[in-house]
Amino acid sequence: MARIALGDGLLLHCAADDYLWPWQRAAPVLMLHGFARNATFWNRWVPTIAETRRIYRPDLPGCGASDVPAAGYRFTPDSIAAQVIAVLDALSLARVHWVGESSGGLVGLLIAASHPDRIKSLVLCNTPTRISDAIKGTYALDQTSTAAAIRAYGTGEWCRRTLDYRLDLEHASAELQEWCITEMDKTRPDIAAALHECFERVDVTPVLADVAAPVLLLSGDKSRIASEQQKILADRLPNGRLALFSGYGHGINLLAPERCAHAALDFWHEVEATSA
Repeated sequence: MARIALGDGLLLHCAADDYLWPWQRAAPVLMLHGFARNATFWNRWVPTIAETRRIYRPDLPGCGASDVPAAGYRFTPDSIAAQVIAVLDALSLARVHWVGESSGGLVGLLIAASHPDRIKSLVLCNTPTRISDAIKGTYALDQTSTAAAIRAYGTGEWCRRTLDYRLDLEHASAELQEWCITEMDKTRPDIAAALHECFERVDVTPVLADVAAPVLLLSGDKSRIASEQQKILADRLPNGRLALFSGYGHGINLLAPERCAHAALDFWHEVEATSA
């Protein structure tokens, strides 16, 4: 575990999974969680990947074990990207394989476009190009916006009411569903609302042509959030490929974690063999 000081005085928590000999130097992996989630959402990936790779899993401010910002804290895409770059610098990670889920994938694309020297490849799970107006309307429930709904109902109850859009309930056990709700409820409503307001403003489409790193897109073919936009990503990324999981909806990173982890390992082996 590492605690990394950010420029605004906050301490950011980063889980470090390192089971290698000191002389083993495979390219490290950074895994960034999705909206209002935390590093534990990657737990089932870790055993498979950590056999051959060092893994770093940061929690964004207000999420997981990171410091909670004061009321009124405002997230921006640039500030989140800068915080993750601060993690890379503090841990002396010159270049990483990026794994991002949903909004964590959006952050990865933005960093890959603006700091191409820091990203060796990207594995993106359930990542859209943007949050569509239809999803914004669904997530708002009976309020004026998603942020207003989260503030009105609390993060956990909002998650419960919208869970079927972010997790394929046909494939998710009751235990997994409740765990997701409980974990997201640990993110304070004002923080979750501020995060969503930030990501609602993101559209990565204009920067896709600038992402030179190889990209593997993982998504269920029935995801109402991401699957329709996967072809856009695959078509516009210079070096992108799409792997759709047949019959699955959203949340493939949780529904088939070992399968996703093995797909990532195979992808990195290919990327490294090509670059060598």
